[in-house]
Amino acid sequence: MELSLTDFEQYIYNTHLRISRGRKGLPYKYRKDFSYLPDTHVNSLKKISIFLAKFPHIKLENFLKAPYVIYPDQEHFELDYYTTLKATKAYTLFEKRLETMDPDTDEQLKNIIESLKYILQFCKEQSIEIDNYIEHMTGSSLSYILHLKEHRVNVYSLFGFSPFERSIRAQDPELLKFILGDDFLSNLPSFRLKYFVSKKAKTLIELGIKKIKIQKTT
Repeated sequence: MELSLTDFEQYIYNTHLRISRGRKGLPYKYRKDFSYLPDTHVNSLKKISIFLAKFPHIKLENFLKAPYVIYPDQEHFELDYYTTLKATKAYTLFEKRLETMDPDTDEQLKNIIESLKYILQFCKEQSIEIDNYIEHMTGSSLSYILHLKEHRVNVYSLFGFSPFERSIRAQDPELLKFILGDDFLSNLPSFRLKYFVSKKAKTLIELGIKKIKIQKTT
């Protein structure tokens, strides 16, 4: 029986294929014909798609890659693994680890670029200038704090905005602990130092902010 998958569900399958084969150093070829995919795979893909639609801040690439990084002794994670709470936990641990990586690592540099793209998109949607991003409120909360919580932006990208340090230090420490976790404030001096001594990240962020300012006006 031919089973119907959406374009996004097919994309999930092929991304999982790329990551799972790539982690083993094996070649892969994207699947084009999904007519005879096992029902178990189809069900898993639909569950993953619904989950990601419910939590749009979760990045598919990181979600699928996370268990391979967190549990390196396990060679393969089937699609049905990603429908479990274990997958969500692995993603949370992965994002926490990513947060503390040196800003000049390839993972962080990629994350910085994604953060700046998101800030540009957000400012366009909210019709605000890039320079006003740090002061923007979503309801009663500063938007950038919510974006940090959801891993839509990383802390290093925010150091490129001059009002950021003053703003974050003016917040209620207990509220920040509740939203961002117990370690965020204690790690802030370390994040700051890593940002200012970085050889790649600081320059990337400074140039990136200039670039998104230009893109915002075009």
